[in-house]
Amino acid sequence: MNFKPVDELSLRHLFSSNFSKEILRLSYIGPVLNPGGSIETSPDCMILDRRKHPYGILRCEFKYVPSGKEDFVHNGQFDLAVVWALPSSLKREQLLSGLLSQNGCIELIVLNELKAFRELPDYNPHSLSCLRGLDIVKEIALKRDFPSVFSLCIAAKAYPDKFEMNAMVELLSKRFSEIKKMRPQGRSNVVSAFLQTKPPLLTWMHGKFYRWTNEIDSESASAELTQLIRTNFAKEPPNGDDVNAVRG
Repeated sequence: MNFKPVDELSLRHLFSSNFSKEILRLSYIGPVLNPGGSIETSPDCMILDRRKHPYGILRCEFKYVPSGKEDFVHNGQFDLAVVWALPSSLKREQLLSGLLSQNGCIELIVLNELKAFRELPDYNPHSLSCLRGLDIVKEIALKRDFPSVFSLCIAAKAYPDKFEMNAMVELLSKRFSEIKKMRPQGRSNVVSAFLQTKPPLLTWMHGKFYRWTNEIDSESASAELTQLIRTNFAKEPPNGDDVNAVRG
């Protein structure tokens, strides 16, 4: 599980996660070395740029929420700055222009501007207390195909509301050709299979209405499934319209 960073150290850890590697196509290599092979104290690190071929190697500096180019004045020369957010008083173009002239920086990545990072859960005592069972959710989800995981994520996002099975199957059939090609009698198994997992991730309520289990925190599970969908399936997670379409 990845959370929104709360300081520069947690920002660096987030950047080094598999989640960030897949979203940004940038990977941590190691500390900066001088021509003699000794480690330099600044900038922060060298990264591998996998966004185009051939891959490039960039010098990178991290700041959590910089107030201006002055925060980078002692960081030497670097190619890329990675920050979590910018204060309202500081414009992206203003900071990048200052970093170019001061540090030779040619690119600025503000993670909070990217939807995948902006939607990460907050890091707080409550979120930490809700981590129990997420390893099981991930383990189960990785054994299923994408339409099944998509439906499971919808169920978690909809909680505490129920979802209607026919509406869920209809949504999946419209969205995924492989579900549409299935026999109508078997389409609901794509979703109902989560009633038989250990532990069950879905609970039958009444009639054709089901709900995410009470045993695992739904918000943490939806965040975990959202991250898994983006990294392991390289797809977009369900949105609010998808959730509203199946609510019972």
